[in-house]
Amino acid sequence: MKSKEEILNSYYTQGADGMPQITADGLSQAMEEYRLQAEEAAFKAARELKGDQPAFATFADYKVTLQAKEAQQPKQDTIRLMADSIIEQFLPDDPNQLTFEFSFKAEGENHTVRYNRNAAGQWEYAGKR
Repeated sequence: MKSKEEILNSYYTQGADGMPQITADGLSQAMEEYRLQAEEAAFKAARELKGDQPAFATFADYKVTLQAKEAQQPKQDTIRLMADSIIEQFLPDDPNQLTFEFSFKAEGENHTVRYNRNAAGQWEYAGKR
């Protein structure tokens, strides 16, 4: 595994004045190379097991699974952020109520979300119904 310095050094060129320099494109490529190397190292260190066999045979298999999860997650995050931003409009009047739901329309779809009151009396997002 290359160190950060080794990766950066591979993208340096000699400038007109004889001093080493790195272009913006070279720096971007070095950062991407380091990120990919770090991802693979993290994969190897935290390899999931199913029984006694690895859950993913290769890093490429693992990345495909991550991409599928990431495709769904932003929509759920967006719904939660939207609900958190408008919750004040729907808070129940009864101080003893422990749960409530409200609906709103976003991205052309209706969404109903649930909130639960925690021990401190604050409302926490409990998910989409």
